[in-house]
Amino acid sequence: MERNEFIKSLGLGVALVCTGSCMTGCGSKSDNPTPSPGGGPGGGTTGTKVNVDLSTQLLSVGSFISSGGVLFVRLATGNTTSSFTATQATCPHQGGTLNWIQASSLIECALHASQYTPAGGIVRQPSDGGTTAALKVYATSISGTTLTATIS
Repeated sequence: MERNEFIKSLGLGVALVCTGSCMTGCGSKSDNPTPSPGGGPGGGTTGTKVNVDLSTQLLSVGSFISSGGVLFVRLATGNTTSSFTATQATCPHQGGTLNWIQASSLIECALHASQYTPAGGIVRQPSDGGTTAALKVYATSISGTTLTATIS
C-alpha cells in the first residue's frame, strides 16, 4: 500500500468512527439510562442513575452485583445507604472485573488481584507490576426497595 492510499484509508476510518460516535450520542432518551460498563474510570456519564431492586437482589450481607457499570455490595443488614457501597465495576488498571471478597471485606480485581477498600482506597497494587488508581465511589439513595447509585 502506498503512502497516499494509507493516508486516505486512515482518514476514512477516523471519519466513520466520529460519525458513529455522533449518531450514538443522538439516540433516544430513556427514562432510566444505563451507562456502558468497562473502559475508563468506571464508565457512565454524569448524573446517570443505576438501580438495584433490594426485594430480589443483595439480600444477604456480602452479596454483590454489577449492573450498568456499577458494583453494588451489601456491607451490613438493613436497608439504609450505609449498608451498601457502590463503586465502578471495572478495575482502573486494565479494566478487569471487580468482585467483593467477603472474607477480607475487600473489592478485588479478577485480572491482576488489585485490592480496594469499600470506600475505593487502594490496598494492593496489581500483581503484574503495574499501578492502579482508587475506585470511583458513587452516592447512593434508597426509595422503597430500590437502591440507586448516581454516577458523577
